Amino acid sequence: MDITLILSGLIRIYIIIVVVNVLLSWFVHTSHNMTVRRVYRTTSPLVDPVLDPIRRVISPMTKNIGFDISPIILIFLLQFISRMLG
Repeated sequence: MDITLILSGLIRIYIIIVVVNVLLSWFVHTSHNMTVRRVYRTTSPLVDPVLDPIRRVISPMTKNIGFDISPIILIFLLQFISRMLG
């Protein structure tokens, strides 16, 4: 099996994890559903270390928007890397 196929597959899986984390972040603070909270607590340690540097860089430019665009930037970067792989 080709390493680029494996990396591309891992990138696709990570993008799904990022999307799930973002969607759950909208509901986790008001939800009493323990599954939602558990999945969010599982995905956050996987996503936040990658998003935090992006947030630090774009924060001065986006602090008045009230919307975190760092996941969108991360997904674009991951898709770019995946396309560069082949």
